[in-house]
Amino acid sequence: MKLVALYDIFGKMPNLALMKLSTYYKNKGYKTTLCWDAQPPDASLHYASCVFHHPRANHALAMLRSRLGEDLVTGGSGVDVGRTLAPEIDTCFPDYSLYEWSRYALGFLSRGCNLRCPFCLVPEKEGRLEENYATFDDFVPDGQRNVILLDANLLATGNAYALLEEMIRRDYRVNFSQTLDIRYLTAEATALLEQVKSVNSRFTKPMYYFSCNSAAQASLFREKQDLLRRLGRDKITVIVMFGFDKTLSEEYAILSTLQELHLIPFLQEYMPLPGCPPQPPDNYFDLDIDRIAQMRFRTNGRNNEKFLSFVSQRYFETFGQYYLPLLEARYRYNSKRAILRYLSDPSLVTRRKDRHFGGQAHPPRREVSRQPRHAADG
Repeated sequence: MKLVALYDIFGKMPNLALMKLSTYYKNKGYKTTLCWDAQPPDASLHYASCVFHHPRANHALAMLRSRLGEDLVTGGSGVDVGRTLAPEIDTCFPDYSLYEWSRYALGFLSRGCNLRCPFCLVPEKEGRLEENYATFDDFVPDGQRNVILLDANLLATGNAYALLEEMIRRDYRVNFSQTLDIRYLTAEATALLEQVKSVNSRFTKPMYYFSCNSAAQASLFREKQDLLRRLGRDKITVIVMFGFDKTLSEEYAILSTLQELHLIPFLQEYMPLPGCPPQPPDNYFDLDIDRIAQMRFRTNGRNNEKFLSFVSQRYFETFGQYYLPLLEARYRYNSKRAILRYLSDPSLVTRRKDRHFGGQAHPPRREVSRQPRHAADG
């Protein structure tokens, strides 16, 4: 029997494209096998899917290409946003047995998005919003009640309310993994969402996910706080992307708004695709850095510390020294001894506030000759 090797490159959940490929080739009489590393088996066909553009993923993919050459077919957002599955493969029911997986089902009800957020690849990869792309029966096995939805903007679809009603009727526990859009949160949508069993990605507790990537969006959270309160403020996590096109004052405005509304922030660093470099503006530090150092997040988790590390590192790259109060905030709760790596060289650290730029105090700029290894990175 011919073998098809399917490579999951740096995957964090079962790869939907690979599961559909598995079904397609099994229906043609092939055997399929899931591969996690760059050591290819003796197979007739080789497919690799890479969802994320990441140094570790790029390295694994390069190793695989060096061994297989043109025999390897690659796809996924981390490799080529233009490549999609052929229709006869895309309509296949996912082969969850490829992963020996039964914790949840995952799939799309709609594809694409009509918004054109500059940091998002969905419009380029999937095009304009396509409603009725699939039904639950196209990817949810009989008896499965846990569902992860991958839709980019479910509430923007014309049949969003009907889909929410179907989730309620089927008694699904749903994770809106790509978040809900605050712009489309209405009283009617809220009434339905209250009845949906919306959960976190581990299916361990109730949770609704929204996203906020601009000060203008933050103002909508304030305007719609009564609707959010109906869902339960302790049940709402707001994904906030940093490191793209916002100044520090704009990022502070978003975080302080969420803090004021008692909503849970989840900070996510912008990861550029090839040809799309990070874009923090040159005037990024337009706010007194102490306001960031003094900020207290609702949780003391490592996620929030990623943002503090980003600001701290960018401060170093801009002004040539680390600002000690910011480092102290970064290591307030976790990896407390790691700050000693910075303190071991006093020339790298400062508390000085003897000059001002854009209303924010900072030390004199100097040439950057070296950087200590970050404990947060490993």
